[in-house]
Amino acid sequence: MTTINDLETKIASQNEQLAILNKAYADLKKDMMTTGNAPQSTQIAYSSILKSKVFEKAPFFRFLESKGQVDDTFASTYAGFYKETDNSAASWIEENEDIPAATASNYDEDVDKMKTLIHPIDVSLMAQMGNNAINILAREIDKGFIKVTNQLDSTLLQGTGTSSSKDFKGFTKQVTTNVTDLAGGAISEDAIDDMLTKIIDGNGGTVDCLVTTNAVAKQLKKLVAPYRRFNDKLDIGLGHRVVSYEAPNGAEIPILIDSNLNQISNKDVMLFADSSTIEVKRLLAPTLMTNLPTNKLGTKNAVVSFATANNIAEFQNGIIKGIDATKEVKSPYYAVNTGP
Repeated sequence: MTTINDLETKIASQNEQLAILNKAYADLKKDMMTTGNAPQSTQIAYSSILKSKVFEKAPFFRFLESKGQVDDTFASTYAGFYKETDNSAASWIEENEDIPAATASNYDEDVDKMKTLIHPIDVSLMAQMGNNAINILAREIDKGFIKVTNQLDSTLLQGTGTSSSKDFKGFTKQVTTNVTDLAGGAISEDAIDDMLTKIIDGNGGTVDCLVTTNAVAKQLKKLVAPYRRFNDKLDIGLGHRVVSYEAPNGAEIPILIDSNLNQISNKDVMLFADSSTIEVKRLLAPTLMTNLPTNKLGTKNAVVSFATANNIAEFQNGIIKGIDATKEVKSPYYAVNTGP
């Protein structure tokens, strides 16, 4: 006759065998997933050095990131953006007057496929083994992260979105409403203030960033140095401080000097950005892909990112182009105080 103790012993033995089988299955599954012959991915984390270098090399992207405009949680190959055309208006009516007909704003859906950005890394076995002073592979990985982010910054500014460039349209290709061409003239305070007034008063934008080149910034400093327009530095996140421009409404607008901003038709440009209108979506943040197939003695890796972006209200942004940064500029203060 089978006793309760016999049953308990049998059940305990079966549970032990089941636990052994489950462990064996888990180990086998792990071995299959982490085989050394298959590529693996590791997302690159910000180090203090990389944080600094990313801002130095890609200030516009870093500014948008600090404003919360970079979505790294996106989970689709295609990104949909709703681009706004503002037709709405507010008006006064009498107490018993009928409610006026509304003119609805248009929201057009613009769907774009993620674009692939890659920085290949190919380091020979001899280079890795024969250098004890520096870790060549680690340096190449860091450079890959910086260059991928740098290229994203450049595309955000002036990507063309053509089949040959394989990127997406950037700021200079999307902003068409508020564009001023100085036609070879030097930058002036009036030109900047007029553009700010047009965007803020005429189109309801909130310009919170100016992006330009070193050459234009040099002109600007000379133009407004004697009185408070080129102001003390502002902190725009992660301890990065930049100079600012005082708008006609008193707002302090940070000025980003971005080396990725190229000339247009051999003339410099200045961008007036409303960051709330610029959406960046990444299916994959910069990630290190390791163990890629290679026929060489060494390791083949790549830093990869999937990203796209869109300006959903381009009329709240602006561009001044055709700036001749080689022309000498003088402050109006200089003329008043020096005479003819």
